[in-house]
Amino acid sequence: MKCVVKTKPEPGNLELCERPIPKPGPGEILIKVRLAAICGTDVHIKEWDSFAAARLSPPVTIGHEFCGEIVEIGQGVDPSRIGKLVSAESHVVCGHCDLCKDGLAHVCINTTCIGLHFDGAFAEYVVIPDQNAIDCNPKIPEEVNALLEPLGIAVHAASKVEIAGKSVAVVGCGPIGLMAVAVAKKMGASKVIAVETNDYRADTAIKMGADIAINPLREDTTKSIRNATKSIGPEVILEFSGSKQAIMEETEYIRKGGAIVVVGLPSGEIGLDFEKIFYSGVSMYGISGRELYRTWNIMFGLLDAGLEITECISDILPLEDFEKGFDLIQSGKALKVLLKP
Repeated sequence: MKCVVKTKPEPGNLELCERPIPKPGPGEILIKVRLAAICGTDVHIKEWDSFAAARLSPPVTIGHEFCGEIVEIGQGVDPSRIGKLVSAESHVVCGHCDLCKDGLAHVCINTTCIGLHFDGAFAEYVVIPDQNAIDCNPKIPEEVNALLEPLGIAVHAASKVEIAGKSVAVVGCGPIGLMAVAVAKKMGASKVIAVETNDYRADTAIKMGADIAINPLREDTTKSIRNATKSIGPEVILEFSGSKQAIMEETEYIRKGGAIVVVGLPSGEIGLDFEKIFYSGVSMYGISGRELYRTWNIMFGLLDAGLEITECISDILPLEDFEKGFDLIQSGKALKVLLKP
């Protein structure tokens, strides 16, 4: 089979290779991949930054956002699983540590990840644990089913605090931020404010439900947001930018008693005035992946209720054109890029 492999522990070195089709072991399934999506994590792996270097040991087939059909099962897996269209929870957890037992499997200390710690889905076939395969709704467009993993991050962030009836600022409108715009609107936010420096992404945020878009490069973010929120600031901020400056500014314009949900992480340390933040009654939350499996249940409910995210898909390319897909993303000329084996 053809697959995209990180071949060496250095920048670049993503190669289209041919490898044997893997065989599922006990408790595992073999999936014929229909669509896979390029994620920011895959860009980190390509560039071989500190995040990737600390977690991945090449050679590894990368990719963890995908959907496909189960075509073979390992020992102990229900034979009725064959033929099912599935997506995947990319975090493989142990199920027996104290965190897993306490309902916090999404932060399991023994987590491994598809396409990072073992071979992933930028391939014609992928093997994963059956417990990580999530049945898809075949009535939903296939390209949406390929994006359930990243959509789950947006849903986790938006469901961390109460959204209905509140003003929400989504800061950083990359693909997951764009999904968060649509999710917040579907969950009943009274006003959704998109904060984004890239005009293409900002325009897409409006298409996906944002009421206004603010460009920090052209206007005073704090002033513009306060003007849009009766001068008191948004009640909820969903942070996806990973910008130190943006996060520090968020603590200035968040409404007193509001909440900041942080998904985008800046590199290194960041200086925050905790006295000012917490005397204002502001809560801050960190997000890791998806809550297992509460987030998936909320997400499927939203999709059944008509949640629409296809606007954030800009390109569908053959697997062989993966380099073009990475170039489009890194140039800022694409949103979500899907690869089709």
